[in-house]
Amino acid sequence: MQLIVTGSIAFDYLMSFPGKFTEHFLPEHMNRVSLSFLVDSMDKRRGGCAPNIAYTLALLGERPVLMATAGQDFDDYRRWLDEAGIDTSLVTQVGDKFTASFFCSTDQHNKQIASFYTGAMANAAELSFRGLPGMTPEALVII
Repeated sequence: MQLIVTGSIAFDYLMSFPGKFTEHFLPEHMNRVSLSFLVDSMDKRRGGCAPNIAYTLALLGERPVLMATAGQDFDDYRRWLDEAGIDTSLVTQVGDKFTASFFCSTDQHNKQIASFYTGAMANAAELSFRGLPGMTPEALVII
């Protein structure tokens, strides 16, 4: 049975700030907030819902097909997925954007400041199941 997994592909950048964010927000200057935090660690992880689901299915012995959009920085991630037994032939790589990315800094009290860049994920609406090679009525699609 053909098994297609759709959804986001992203990178997660997780950083650790050794202080407290709240010590840097001054109530009398909230109208002109401009802050920069020096972090002491950063971890880049492969993320996104679709690859996580596909990876788990591959661990269970399935050969899922990933259908999503990714950016110009996706090559290493694609190799890793292929080696894990995931078919990435339906991933559209958008050449002028980066893969969606989540940036999160966490302070010593587990308070977080985060940003999300949609990047190539914004092109996902261009994907279609119409005309997919080998698509059968028995195919299972996880959206």
